Amino acid sequence: MSKLPQIAADPLWFPDAHDANSHALRLSRTNRKALAEEAFLDDRWDRTGAAQAAHPVSDFASLVAPKRAPRFIWHTAFCGSTLLARCLDKPGSNLSLREPAVLMSLANMKRTQGAEALRRELGPVLALLARPFVRREHVTIKPTNTVNNLIGDVAALLPDARHLLLYSELRAFLLSIAKKGEPGRAFARQLFTIFAMDGHPIAQTQPRELLKLTDLQIAALVWHMQVACLLEAARTGGAGQVASLDGDRFLHAPEPALIAVDEFLGLGLGKEHAGQMASGPIFQRDSKDQAQAYNAGRRAEEAEQAAASIGPSLDAIIEWSYGLFPASPRPGHMPHPLLAN
Repeated sequence: MSKLPQIAADPLWFPDAHDANSHALRLSRTNRKALAEEAFLDDRWDRTGAAQAAHPVSDFASLVAPKRAPRFIWHTAFCGSTLLARCLDKPGSNLSLREPAVLMSLANMKRTQGAEALRRELGPVLALLARPFVRREHVTIKPTNTVNNLIGDVAALLPDARHLLLYSELRAFLLSIAKKGEPGRAFARQLFTIFAMDGHPIAQTQPRELLKLTDLQIAALVWHMQVACLLEAARTGGAGQVASLDGDRFLHAPEPALIAVDEFLGLGLGKEHAGQMASGPIFQRDSKDQAQAYNAGRRAEEAEQAAASIGPSLDAIIEWSYGLFPASPRPGHMPHPLLAN
C-alpha cells in the first residue's frame, strides 16, 4: 500500500468515500480516463479490483490546494449538468468530476453535526479533489444538487474559485419530475426532507399541512428551496465569481453556451472544442448512460406529453408556489446571467 505522502501527491488516489462518524476517507487508485468517463462518482461507480487506502481526514490537513482553484457547477437537477460537465472535459485543459460521493457525505455531515465539523474536513477533501493530472490542467467539480448547502462554505474557503449556477425553470423541473412517474415523485419528497434540514423557512410547515400537498406541489417547493440557495450564492458572490445559466438554453443552443461557460470558468478549451462538442455525438446520447440514444428533441417531446397528462393544474401549481416564494426569479431573471436574456 502506498504511504500517505505518496497518496497525497498522487491524483491517481481518488477520495471516493467519506465516513462522517469516524471522519475517515477511503481512497481508490484509478486513472484520469475512468474519472472522466464515469457518470457519477458515487455508489454507482464500480471500483472492483481497485487498490484502496483508508486514512483519517486529519492526515491531509496540511495538504495545500493547487494554485488553480477548482471550478464548480452547482445545479437544481434535471437541467443538463451531467452533459455540460462531459462537454467541458478535455485532457490537458480540464478534468470534470461528476457528483463525488465524498461531497455528499460532507453536506450531510454539515446537516447533522454542524458547520464546525464541516470546516475541519472540507479543505482537505477539496484539496484532494482538485489535484490535476497534468500541469496547467483545471479541475471542474459538479456536485449533486443535495450538496448545494456547501456553496457558501466552498466560496469562503476558495475565494479564487468560480461557480456556475445551472438551473431549470420551475415548469421544466416539474415536468422532469412528472415524466419519471412514481420514482420521480418519490425523489421530490426525498429532496424536500433533505433540504428541510438546511433551515429553509418552508420546512417549518406543520407535517399535517405538508401531507395535504400533492407530489408536484412538494416538487415545486423543492425547486424554490434550491433556487433560494442559488440566489444567496449569487448575492454574496461577485459577477466575476458567480454566473448563472438556464439549462434549456444550453440544450437548445449548446455552442454559444459552451463558449460562454468556457470563458467564464477560464478553462481555455477554445471555440473549436465548443463547436466539436455541440455538433458531435455527445448530444445524441443520454449523458447519464452513454449507451442510450437521447437528444433535446426527445426531451421536448417527453415534456409535452408530461404537460398534457397534468393538464391545467400545472400552471396552477406554479402560481401557487410563487405566492409562497415571491422572491424566486421568474423565467429569464436569475442574477448574473451568462448569456444575455
